[in-house]
Amino acid sequence: MLKTKWVNWAIGVALMFLVVYGIGKWLGIDGKEESVQATVKNNYMNEQGLIHAYPKQQNSQYLSESIGLYMQYLVLVHDRNTFEQQVEQLQDYFIVRKNGDLYIQWALNEATNVNALIDDLRIIDALQSASKVFNKPTYETLAKKLASSIQKKQTPDGYYVDFYDWSTDSPASRVTLSYLTREFFTAFSDNHGTKQLLESLDGSLTFFPEYFDTKSGMFNDREEVHLIDQLLIALNRENIGQPSPSFEEWVTTEWRSQGKLYGRYNRETKEATVNYESLSVYYFLQQYFREINKNDLANEVVKHAQQLADESTIGKAHFFDYIHYQQMLKEND
Repeated sequence: MLKTKWVNWAIGVALMFLVVYGIGKWLGIDGKEESVQATVKNNYMNEQGLIHAYPKQQNSQYLSESIGLYMQYLVLVHDRNTFEQQVEQLQDYFIVRKNGDLYIQWALNEATNVNALIDDLRIIDALQSASKVFNKPTYETLAKKLASSIQKKQTPDGYYVDFYDWSTDSPASRVTLSYLTREFFTAFSDNHGTKQLLESLDGSLTFFPEYFDTKSGMFNDREEVHLIDQLLIALNRENIGQPSPSFEEWVTTEWRSQGKLYGRYNRETKEATVNYESLSVYYFLQQYFREINKNDLANEVVKHAQQLADESTIGKAHFFDYIHYQQMLKEND
């Protein structure tokens, strides 16, 4: 009798352990990578396994951006099976085949006839990395086909431009400077003309122009700047050995004095034009601080982002913010 009671007690404890820790892990309470896949599946996927932009909102956009970001995360955590599922979604829903070339719709929509360079670059990068990590050469083959289409159709006048419209056989006429990431230079060696655009920016200016118009030969900027774009351009310049002293001074001073940064700023006054913070801004901010050897500030940013996420922000986050936050946690684990 005593033995039976002890067995029942042990089973009860084991079940309680599974409830507390198993479900907690499923809900992401412990912050481990397993919970990320579960959260994505439960909150950001429809019945077909396609990722929508906002949690529990299946009518929000389905973007190649989301697939690429998730694929990069899955390589980071070595999740072979979920990565394979995303490759299947990419091939079944997003890839368009035209005259032997492959293109990726930037948004899942029958009317979408263009890609987006930066989204394609993430996917190509993830495929190339996965080919090595998961020892699957077919991923490298697909990456090369996607890159080849970009090289053939998206390089008017020697510049890699933002997109290509396969319905009209027309490339874009602008180069968005935030798109020229490390993944871009890894994917394309014939980047001299495009690289010069980053090199020619005036580092004495606090904020950078957003894009270069290939028809006018002029840089263009906006009165209101998006901080993510500015951080990406600064990171892109660091990647090719070009420091940005004025931007570095401004962003460092702003962080040290305010302890936070906002999503958008006025180009002239340098004042914030919105009152919201962004988890993805903090992902790129900590990345930038590490790139310029200010690791103490990068650590501060990570801690602040964790506090921001805890304040119910993470439960409403756009997938772009959610997965960048999770990637930041994993990279700083």
